[in-house]
Amino acid sequence: MNLYRLSVLALGLCLVAACSTTSESNVKIQNKESDELLEFAKVNCMFWYFKKKDYELGDIRAISGGIVEMGSYSAETYQKVAQLTKAYSPKLHSKHNIDVDLWKCFKLESDNEFIRQLNRLK
Repeated sequence: MNLYRLSVLALGLCLVAACSTTSESNVKIQNKESDELLEFAKVNCMFWYFKKKDYELGDIRAISGGIVEMGSYSAETYQKVAQLTKAYSPKLHSKHNIDVDLWKCFKLESDNEFIRQLNRLK
């Protein structure tokens, strides 16, 4: 029984260590407002993906519109973020056949070049 408890404890410690260890980008989001632009970029990226797949856009438009409405930037700034997001094309480091348009939505916040470009828009 002690070996079982020790195994569970070791597994738990490994899980905690794995969850708390993250790689940080060299380029940081500069402030809260930039975080707001990044959140908009992620939602907007999903919008472009949904549109490409001909999925229902009502909910994603509402989320995107809510971010703009409650946000601290002008509508023009959000429009520039939307254009930046649509044009974004990450470098792929995968051998798997993946949908790049969906994958890039999860890559945005860890791509140093995208963050640099986003920070220039504020």
